[in-house]
Amino acid sequence: MGLWEVEDWGAVADRACWAMFAVTSFPRVEAGLDDYITLFCLAVFLATCILITLGSQYGLGKIIATVPPENVVPALKYNVIISSVLIWTFSLPKFAIISTLERILSPGIKTTVLFWGLAISSQACILATSIWWYKQCDPVEYGWDRSVSDSTCAIMADLGYFTSAYSAFLDVFFAFYPIPFIMRLNMPLKTRIAVATALGLSALAFVVSIYKLAIFGEIFEILATDFTYPVPYLDILGVAEGCILMVCASLPTLGPLYRYAKTKITTYGDSRGTRQITSSSGNNHFESHHSQSTAARGFKGGRKFDSDAEGQEPSLHLRPSFDAIPLVSSDKNTHPFDRNDLEVGGIQRTMEVSVSSHSLSGIRSQERAGGF
Repeated sequence: MGLWEVEDWGAVADRACWAMFAVTSFPRVEAGLDDYITLFCLAVFLATCILITLGSQYGLGKIIATVPPENVVPALKYNVIISSVLIWTFSLPKFAIISTLERILSPGIKTTVLFWGLAISSQACILATSIWWYKQCDPVEYGWDRSVSDSTCAIMADLGYFTSAYSAFLDVFFAFYPIPFIMRLNMPLKTRIAVATALGLSALAFVVSIYKLAIFGEIFEILATDFTYPVPYLDILGVAEGCILMVCASLPTLGPLYRYAKTKITTYGDSRGTRQITSSSGNNHFESHHSQSTAARGFKGGRKFDSDAEGQEPSLHLRPSFDAIPLVSSDKNTHPFDRNDLEVGGIQRTMEVSVSSHSLSGIRSQERAGGF
């Protein structure tokens, strides 16, 4: 299927915009200037996706002959609004890139002025283009209502070409200019390579912008006869450029985010293990105390209960008891007095119990013999 054989570019742009918005929605651990700028860019991104969704519902992206006549004017009106808002989605993220570079590099005054000067000059071009989308037609209503008589439109293609070309230059500049400075930072080599690669990926936005410049002429030719069909394809390219810049500005924050999540997971696992150990120790203590109390009740007056048969082992065993210590392996079936097994089995606690009983008559005879 060819590029201009798609039946509805509006539906494609709608799905693509929301998918890219989901990709750019990174959580933040510690908020800095770059994070606030990125959040503002996400708000503009969200507004753009909502507008694209509304415009596609009125037929924006379809061949104008297939759009119901009552939907043509709303569709073109949404087209003007979308075009004037969307260009900010690939312009404002340059501020986020600069803020990220400042946090990493801590540049001097001259470099800081250079960075922000280039970004602000780009915003000035974007502002002029955004206003032009409204003022290109006289009267303004002719931009979405072609039935207005005595109207003219000035197609300022040169401004669109210059703005896109300047934006592409800044994309490649901020992608590769900081790499030598990043590689001289006092960080592990692996970290320096990761940060340089993350920021260098913003060069992909340069590729998208160059492709957009290449098809401008073809799209302007189609717009001369069909006002609704090719515009959403340009919207996809503009959103893609902004998405790439926001992802690249957010990638350096994924390291702290990963360490934060890892710490939380490890702490949660340790706390669960501690609770299990405490519960196990409490149960073992209760079982030991319960067994001793039960055995002690087997003696009454120095004799066994009648339930203890002759020749059987008494209820109170004169053996050491073993406490199961967590994380230490022990074999309870091993004879307790085997010293070799004790050395291998780990830490074990023994308790010896001795029981003696004398008849009352024997004690009195000893008292008489002693003169008491």
